[in-house]
Amino acid sequence: MRGEVISLDGISGDGVILSDDGVRYAFTASASRSGLRVRDRVDFVDADGVARDIFPLAGGGAPAGFSPSPRPSGRGFNFGTAMFSFQGRLSRTHFWIGWAIVFFGYHVWSFIPFLNIALVVGAPVLLWSNLAIGAKRLHDMGRSAWLIAIPWSAMIGGFVYLIVVISMAAINDPTAFDGEGDLAQVLNILVPALGVWGFTAFIGVGFWLWLGIADGQRGANRFGPDPVHPARDTADTFN
Repeated sequence: MRGEVISLDGISGDGVILSDDGVRYAFTASASRSGLRVRDRVDFVDADGVARDIFPLAGGGAPAGFSPSPRPSGRGFNFGTAMFSFQGRLSRTHFWIGWAIVFFGYHVWSFIPFLNIALVVGAPVLLWSNLAIGAKRLHDMGRSAWLIAIPWSAMIGGFVYLIVVISMAAINDPTAFDGEGDLAQVLNILVPALGVWGFTAFIGVGFWLWLGIADGQRGANRFGPDPVHPARDTADTFN
């Protein structure tokens, strides 16, 4: 059979061939004895839907009038999809790219005086993006996006607890925080409250590190195709 290489993993060497009759065949690096490139014309053997014994043809490239639609490789960073969509999956690399955009975007807005007003508008956008990249990373791990509520609930709860403790102390003793109160008493109030708040913040940081470090599921799952090795999904389809 003959066809064209339409997808190729530059690291593993796995890829996908689109045959001249329009059928996709996955292949592994070991199926070819010579290096292949995207759009190479090849001859191959169909082994139950998987390409074997692949040989490049002289004068590669698509035949006249033949224009296949390449299958996305999954390696490019799509800004709109990565930052604003809650659908599909996100690789670890793209998760960290998205997180860096949110992190630096927030701090740039915060430290430039004339952009403070813009921060009021931009904060909801950054929050949306933060939730979107976290949700898709959970999808890549085969988990529900609702788990993203764990760090946010912990951090918000810890901050509310800190405010409530300080407010109650100020109501019970108006002089506690005006410079005339007993320092030991102030520390007895603040240290435990700050400890609780710090612990909830630690939960949040730990959760995000887990999202950025943990492996995603290999192959397609219920949330979409593998964002790193889409060729595996084709192989699974034909096996």
